[in-house]
Amino acid sequence: MSFFNYLPCYILNHSPKIVAAFEMDFLRNLPAFQRAIPQGEKFTMLLQLGWSAELPEVASELKNRLSEAKNAFPEARFVILANAAEEVEKIKDFNEVYLASHNAFLAPERYPVAKSGKRKFDALYIARITPFKRHELAVKIKNLHLIGSYSEKEKEYFSETIAKFPHAVWSQKVPSFFIGRKICEAACGLALSAIEGAMFSCGEYSLCGVPVVNTKNLGGRDTLLPDFAVRYADDNADSVAENVEYYVNDPVDPQEIRNGFLKLALPQKELVQELVNGIAGKKVYLPHKLNIRCRLLFHTKFLHGIRRK
Repeated sequence: MSFFNYLPCYILNHSPKIVAAFEMDFLRNLPAFQRAIPQGEKFTMLLQLGWSAELPEVASELKNRLSEAKNAFPEARFVILANAAEEVEKIKDFNEVYLASHNAFLAPERYPVAKSGKRKFDALYIARITPFKRHELAVKIKNLHLIGSYSEKEKEYFSETIAKFPHAVWSQKVPSFFIGRKICEAACGLALSAIEGAMFSCGEYSLCGVPVVNTKNLGGRDTLLPDFAVRYADDNADSVAENVEYYVNDPVDPQEIRNGFLKLALPQKELVQELVNGIAGKKVYLPHKLNIRCRLLFHTKFLHGIRRK
């Protein structure tokens, strides 16, 4: 029995059933979920947003697909966990929704706090090498570490992009339990996309006490970034490099960054904790990233997964 026999979700509580998934992992696999979940079963589905629903076309698709899901599971309760306040405003007219960034569910104990002082790298960018991540904005950073793989269908794009960084260190992959150590080696983290979701690495940077050089964006990654530990660059390589240089020369206290992030994240996590506890009638454990889009041990998948049929 392989991991491929399980649907992309995680059962947080069995009775009553509470399931977590990214919205399109569930909605685009709706027929498979219909085959796996008995008809008429009551359950609550917590759906996190993986892409910005601030975009009208994304919100419209979400509305239409949710309508299909509600017809397929008339006894189910669907709850959207949004990453940005603007998403809440768009979604509240057609579904139950709360502001609860997926970065609020990062487990702090997984991330060490960086030490003060000179760092190995001026900047770090954790991002798959794909066009929307806009790596080209980082080409003028002198001392850069890139972490991220690529899809085979974008191999040509990867080759063209990585060739622009002869001065950078590229790591195709770093195990999740060690990613914090790599973050702590950099004076700042980069967030360069114009549109995506909340971007897990932004929360990881902050938990490690590393400030962020950001660009204007849709998707909600700004929601939990402490305002004293983020600088906004214009959409050009000179501006990005200048803001990186600022953090190289004017570092922010790492513990203050981590504390600032946790202060912003706690109310959102507590909101979901209270919601889930109220449904279950007991305290429910909320794991790291709610254990969705995570590598799980087989026995965890066996106990908390939904098998395909």
